Amino acid sequence: MKRWLRTLLILLPITCLALCAATVFIVLPQLREARAADSGAVSTAVVERRNLDDVLIASGTLRPERFINLAFEVSGTVQEVNFRVGDSVRMGDVLAQLDTSQLELQLEQARQALIIQEANYANVTKPASERDIAQARAALAQAEANLASAQAAFDNQQNIITQSCANVAAAEDNFRVAQDNYNRYVAEGYQFDVDFRPDMDSPAGKALKQARDQRDAAVATCNAARRAQSSDAAVRAAEAQVAQAKAALEALLAGATEEQRAIAAAQLAQARLNLAQAERNLSKAKLIAPVDGILSAINVSVGQLVGVGGQPAFVLADTSALYVEISVDEVDVERVQVGQQARFTLIGVNSQTPLKGTVERKNTVGDAAQGVVTYGVRIKVTDRVPQLLGMTADVEIILNTRTNVLTVPTRAIRRDPSGRQYVVVQRSDGTSVEIDVQSGLSVGELTEVNGEGLREGQVVLISGTTTRNNGFFGARN
Repeated sequence: MKRWLRTLLILLPITCLALCAATVFIVLPQLREARAADSGAVSTAVVERRNLDDVLIASGTLRPERFINLAFEVSGTVQEVNFRVGDSVRMGDVLAQLDTSQLELQLEQARQALIIQEANYANVTKPASERDIAQARAALAQAEANLASAQAAFDNQQNIITQSCANVAAAEDNFRVAQDNYNRYVAEGYQFDVDFRPDMDSPAGKALKQARDQRDAAVATCNAARRAQSSDAAVRAAEAQVAQAKAALEALLAGATEEQRAIAAAQLAQARLNLAQAERNLSKAKLIAPVDGILSAINVSVGQLVGVGGQPAFVLADTSALYVEISVDEVDVERVQVGQQARFTLIGVNSQTPLKGTVERKNTVGDAAQGVVTYGVRIKVTDRVPQLLGMTADVEIILNTRTNVLTVPTRAIRRDPSGRQYVVVQRSDGTSVEIDVQSGLSVGELTEVNGEGLREGQVVLISGTTTRNNGFFGARN
């Protein structure tokens, strides 16, 4: 009897402790779940592996990298316009062309001028040949002979004049003597005879008449000789020819001077530049698309006279790179960093597949409007997209991402007063068990969780629901 009593006294405290433990760890949680079940229907969710993205949502407009103003660099009349506003063009496409007839003429003139200057340069720089020197010597000899002939002719005429005019003085003297004798004859006649009449048939009269005739003949002969005399122009011309021939021979023997070579070289270089400019002007008669893009404006038409400067003939949207410009609130802008991935959809494009991009730039100066400060963020498009410039894009910037993690609905994560986090997993037999978890990234209604014993495919109870336990003693992990 005493032995039985001693055994009872030993087992009773142990049994009480076991009952208390069962109450704390099994019964009380099931009672809490039972009370929760009384307030609503049972809701469950499956533990799944997912990729979670924490995103910032905004909207903006699809824009090109830049707008390029294209203008003709030469003046002329527009002959062709090959595209319309809104057309897509490829790099190298001819957008428009000017009439080239005048430009082609200028090009041909430049070619001919170059040929002339090349010949001139070759002539200046090449050494003289023996044949050229011989010809120059012969030309000088001929010029000297012509000068001698001209000088001899001139000298002969001078001799004739000298001889023809030499008798004039003697005839003048004879005439004066005869005149004096005749005057004396007349004076003496009146002195001795009051009825005297001068008579030209007298010896004195005949002598005077003969002296006058001789003088007049001598003067006439001298004047005739003077009139027949040529000037010395022929001699001067012959002398110039000699000087020219001599200079030509000396130039051949000496060769071109450094100055002459430099001038010829400069003239040749200028002719080449003129040809290059003419070729360039002709090529610029075509307006070429420098990049792929879309024509956003055309300001010329066929037959229009255009000049250099003024408004551009075409405005080309460069679509080699597209971007979406969005505004981010000052509260969120620090979370946005250059290089972050983004995805977006175009409102006017019927596609379920988001397009991709990256954060290319974040403005450091905010814009204030109606008390709200926002910062511009540029999203560079990395996918091939429909080139619908100006279309609205809904953008998600991926701020943080978790790959292939266990997730449960956020409402399935429970907390007790001590701050412990856990989920209630429903077993296949209808019972449930608590599993301690650590929560991670939350996106929308899902949260990343980790916990020992938590596996993909398990069923968890949503907060505020439970299952009925068929046994009194449940299990807690």
